[in-house]
Amino acid sequence: MDSPGILLTSFSKSSPETPSPQGAPPAYDNMGFEPGTPAADAAPSGSNTSISSNDIDDATAANTYANSAMFSEKLNNVGDGTTATTTAATADTTTTTTTNGGGLPGSMAQNSPVPPTRHKDSTVGFRLPQSHERKSSSAGLKDDQPFRGMGKEELLRHSSKPFWRRLRYICMTVVLVGWLALIITVVALVLVYPRCRSPVEQDWWQKGVVYRLYVRSFQDRDGDGVGDLQGVRSRLDYLQELGVSILSLSPIYLAPDSSTSDWDILDHTKISPLYGNMEDFAKLVNESHAKGMHVVLDFIPNLTSNKHEWFNASRNSSSTDNPKRNYYVWGSGLGYNQRFTPSNWISVYGGSAWKLALDRNQYYLHQRASDQPELNLRSQEIKDELQNILQFWLDQGVDGFYIRDSGYLFEDYDLRDEALLPNATDEDAYESYNHTYTYGQSEIYDMFARWRAYLDDYGNKTNKYILLFADRRGTTEEVMRYYGHFNRDGVDFPLNVLCLEQDESTDGRGVSRMVREWMGHLPPGRWLNWLSGTDSSPRLIDRMGEKLVRPFLTLIMLMPGTPFILYGDEIGMSALPLGVNETEQDEGQRNLSMRSPMQWDPRVFSGFTAATKEREPWLRINNDYKHGVNVETQRAAEDSIYHLFTNLTSLRREYSAFHYGDYNEAVVDDHVFSFVRDYDGIKGFLVALNFANETVSRSFRGAYETIPSQGSVALVTGTDVSYTKGDKISTSGVTLGPYQGVVLSWDYVAKEL
Repeated sequence: MDSPGILLTSFSKSSPETPSPQGAPPAYDNMGFEPGTPAADAAPSGSNTSISSNDIDDATAANTYANSAMFSEKLNNVGDGTTATTTAATADTTTTTTTNGGGLPGSMAQNSPVPPTRHKDSTVGFRLPQSHERKSSSAGLKDDQPFRGMGKEELLRHSSKPFWRRLRYICMTVVLVGWLALIITVVALVLVYPRCRSPVEQDWWQKGVVYRLYVRSFQDRDGDGVGDLQGVRSRLDYLQELGVSILSLSPIYLAPDSSTSDWDILDHTKISPLYGNMEDFAKLVNESHAKGMHVVLDFIPNLTSNKHEWFNASRNSSSTDNPKRNYYVWGSGLGYNQRFTPSNWISVYGGSAWKLALDRNQYYLHQRASDQPELNLRSQEIKDELQNILQFWLDQGVDGFYIRDSGYLFEDYDLRDEALLPNATDEDAYESYNHTYTYGQSEIYDMFARWRAYLDDYGNKTNKYILLFADRRGTTEEVMRYYGHFNRDGVDFPLNVLCLEQDESTDGRGVSRMVREWMGHLPPGRWLNWLSGTDSSPRLIDRMGEKLVRPFLTLIMLMPGTPFILYGDEIGMSALPLGVNETEQDEGQRNLSMRSPMQWDPRVFSGFTAATKEREPWLRINNDYKHGVNVETQRAAEDSIYHLFTNLTSLRREYSAFHYGDYNEAVVDDHVFSFVRDYDGIKGFLVALNFANETVSRSFRGAYETIPSQGSVALVTGTDVSYTKGDKISTSGVTLGPYQGVVLSWDYVAKEL
């Protein structure tokens, strides 16, 4: 039987030789055999024995070799699984032999003292033949010692064989081909499958609807016949129900008691007692914010009242060191005793734009009324004053500013005369001149950039965005510069004056030209807006007629951009007819016809005020409030303009396609204007509007690639052709009644691979 491989190790201390004590058992050699045995005389031939010793003499080496051979022979009688360990030491060291399976002499199982040796620590070991070693190594493993496989050398030897090399190449090729196929599949899916873009996050002013209200005419609460801030607060629930979220307030600044104009400003940081006080304003702002609405103030940076303390200081200043001396635009007269004005500039109300101030012996400029002198925005002190005004109202919680009369901020520095138009007949009329030196000067863009930068800085500190927009007349290219000039940001949007040019003659192609003109000139990344009217322009129903109001409101509410709605347009209010002795050219009467009091109900004064006959509203109310043009009556009528408007705001608020969706024209002809609003992964919409006084039928299938064969009715603007919300109709034959519009929707369908 093969014997397990055994390693015997002998340790000894380096100490002097000492005799065995009396009565000690017989001493044996360090292999555990008695002297004189055959194992001590000679080693068996063919034994595999190795001896390693330091500082050992020949006799000791021979004796050790003989003992090792004898011990190896005796171990041949030990069964499989036997382990023997012998340790030789000095007098205080014991030799231990452990035998499993029997077969060793009894003396081998005992511990015997070993006499010390003279040599230093030594190690003696031997190995059995290789075949014995392999068997014993596997047979001698304990249960808690797992088999650890082949060693590194053996693995390397096998790995170099041709079979295993080929197998490795095959496996590697399969893995690489699999990865390549996976990559190709992913790329193909990305290229072929329709991409679902992530919509750009929009701010509150981009998602909202601007509601322009003239405070003096909106709601009177204290019974003095003049609308006020408390009146606006009392109507916040109505405004929330209407679906508007941005309240643009007309000027509420302190003005002279005798003035009927909100532009006669005595102090830009105080509120006129006609409208309330700072406490009323704070409550309005806080309650608006609580309802998810924002408040925007008019900002009038180009003029003040002639009773303003700045003007008094500037007019009476005789010292050139006084900074207020240059707060306003002054010019010296021409000719003997300054008989002639500094230039031929004309006021927007007619007549010269210059007025002589005798105490200063110079003329001051007023492009509007003579009691509204123009500020000099080239003065650094005035720039700082205006910035302080902005900060004051921002600290009160205001969310944005509407820059009024922005084209008049600067005038020609050299005060050059303006050219009279060839066909002009009245040299005192504003319309008779080409106003190249008094309107739209390039320095306006620098001023806008300055204000935009300041508002952005303030907004970053307070973690909110401040809205800034402005009015501007002129060519589309000129208006578009308000967005920014020479890589500097300007206003968030200029009001879309092209909307104000639409009238009763508007048809499908006319609307398309207007839309393409405005959108075609829009700078990249800028925001659109569409408006029904302003408080200084003819009202929507007066411009377009009653029948075109519905399709036009649908247009401006569902186009991409921010809608701008004048108060009263949601019920079809018209301008106040002028009295017998009133003309639009009268200085105090200009634009008042568009600012008549809001019509709330069919009762006395239409619910605008609780004033009595002795104290009537500040401006008379249009008599059509008695004939259905009021909020109360239209709330009760399902087919009213009021309900159309609330349905439009609800549709716009509910579906993100009207915020993020792409815009694409569909069918456009003399009668119909239609467009698609859709976005990857969301519901799509077709808006079809008939601007003609006749019933038409059009096929929209194929007009744009995403229009399906069938759509669901989401909104109808009239009852001439009976559609009900939720009806499924074919897009190949949509019938529209006179001046009727319909909005169809469909679920997003991914493109098939």
